[in-house]
Amino acid sequence: MKSSHALVIIALLWFILGAFYYPKWDKPNSEATISWDVSGYYHYLPAIFIYHDLRQQNWINDINTKYLPSPAYDQAIGHHDSGNKVNKYAAGQAVLYSPFFLLAHAYAKISKTYPADGYSKPYQFSIWFSSLLFSMLGLYLLRKILGIYFEDRTVMLSLIALAVGTHWMEYAAITNAMNHGWLFTLLCILILSTIRFYKRSDWLSVFGIGVSMGLAVLTRPTEAVWVLVPFLWGIESIKARFSFLFTRWMKVLVAMAITGLLVSIQLIYWKYAAGEWIVYTYADQGFTWLHPRIWAGLLGVKIGWWTYTPLMFLAMFGWYGLYRKHRNLFWSCFSVSILAIYITVSWTHFDKGGGLGQRNLIQVYPLMAFPLAIVIDWFAKVDLRRWVLFVIIGLNMYYNGWWMHQAHKGGFFQAGQLTTPYFLNVVGRLEPNPDYFKLLDTDEYFKGKPKALTMIIDNNFEQDSLYCSADWPGGNRAKCLNSENQFYGPIDISLPSSQHFDWLHLEADFMVQERDWNVWNYTQWIVQFYQGDVAIKTNFIRLQRLVINDHVRTPVFFDVKTPETTYDRCTMTLWNATSPGKLLMDNLKVSAF
Repeated sequence: MKSSHALVIIALLWFILGAFYYPKWDKPNSEATISWDVSGYYHYLPAIFIYHDLRQQNWINDINTKYLPSPAYDQAIGHHDSGNKVNKYAAGQAVLYSPFFLLAHAYAKISKTYPADGYSKPYQFSIWFSSLLFSMLGLYLLRKILGIYFEDRTVMLSLIALAVGTHWMEYAAITNAMNHGWLFTLLCILILSTIRFYKRSDWLSVFGIGVSMGLAVLTRPTEAVWVLVPFLWGIESIKARFSFLFTRWMKVLVAMAITGLLVSIQLIYWKYAAGEWIVYTYADQGFTWLHPRIWAGLLGVKIGWWTYTPLMFLAMFGWYGLYRKHRNLFWSCFSVSILAIYITVSWTHFDKGGGLGQRNLIQVYPLMAFPLAIVIDWFAKVDLRRWVLFVIIGLNMYYNGWWMHQAHKGGFFQAGQLTTPYFLNVVGRLEPNPDYFKLLDTDEYFKGKPKALTMIIDNNFEQDSLYCSADWPGGNRAKCLNSENQFYGPIDISLPSSQHFDWLHLEADFMVQERDWNVWNYTQWIVQFYQGDVAIKTNFIRLQRLVINDHVRTPVFFDVKTPETTYDRCTMTLWNATSPGKLLMDNLKVSAF
């Protein structure tokens, strides 16, 4: 198969995934294309072209009520000195969206089928489809770049590996309005413009460098490290490079001017909205340059790059080969890639954004494609190694597809919440046990069915007359938690002193009547062991993880290992975690075994 055929197949696969398997453009609220971070990037466009209100942004309250694009209401921050609201996100992505937003807006106004409010279906579809097209452009440009340095078979396998075997597929096909796929394509444009500049030094290459660099920095300021690409690409010696650039100083200055003009859009916006040329909009989020979290960023189960995209770990073995075969490319590819990794793991909130792996590194995959292609080329040259390569790529395709499915339909990818016990028990399995959701909150899980249970508490609440006892559908009595009644307990669990027990077994029937969207507000079922007044051990699970459907009676059990150290008291508590949602409990039983 030729690389051109692979390109068509990949593009078709991406289209099917985004248009039919999980069409975010057709989803409501925070599952829509324009939601969460994307709604922040996009926020400039309706503010300017529809509501004519960039400063106070009073219109966003109605939009949040109708569409709820971000339940965190974090598109903009209040600026203390000016009293205005300032967009949290940089303006570059809005600039990239703008032609497609204007097309959608024109259609909505002409057709009158959908409200021309910036968030109805034409806008959702337009942003998704334009993002898909831009990702396909990046795929095409990457093929052109790799084709300059590698034979077509290596290019073909590299495209398949990257586009289907890594999370780039997620951010190209489904969650593609995030800025990572757009930045990927901008970096490809920068690389090709740089190659052209060192061959021809024409004005088209100057324009390509200036625009791609400017839009990248305007979209995400940390992409300023990309400046090393045009400076170091194809370098043979520092002296010769400076000499080359000096003789073309006017074109270098024009490229810099174009970049500067584009970046100035952000400064002008800040001055207009807040009265200051520079505004930091990320509050307590920032960088810990001296204490990067390397392990969590690369191998952590929450969002580790190599954990979710192991193919990129394999790519790391290609750096030495790239240095030997294409030394003049090594320094630009390596330096920018390493800086991007360092910046990512130094960001204090890199594991809080809900990404499917380290999505912030996708934009440097055009550079990481070079060491990956070196590794693929080495495997592909010998028949036996070639079959090993096919197995590796195939496993990565399955693994990547499994995580994508769990993120959208399977439910076992819980963004930013995974623990090691949970990960090891569910990863890659075709039908994971939903009961393993408990391992997101506790590291203890009794596998098997307890035998010889010693009953300690058996309460069906029929005799309970305390406030917030409610009727269970069907007429039975039940205990309830709501906004006014946040706690049930602590209830003492009196373990028989005549015998040692290894585990406590708690079970009850639960029903969610009003659910809170925020997982951190889910009801906690807590067991604590004390020595005197000191809690020596605490275990809990969040019940709404296990009670998936509202208004449906759901039995839940909870096993807790007794401490090895001495304790003199044990309690059980239900806490509604400040949520206003309503939860019913009936048929509580506590046993020991």
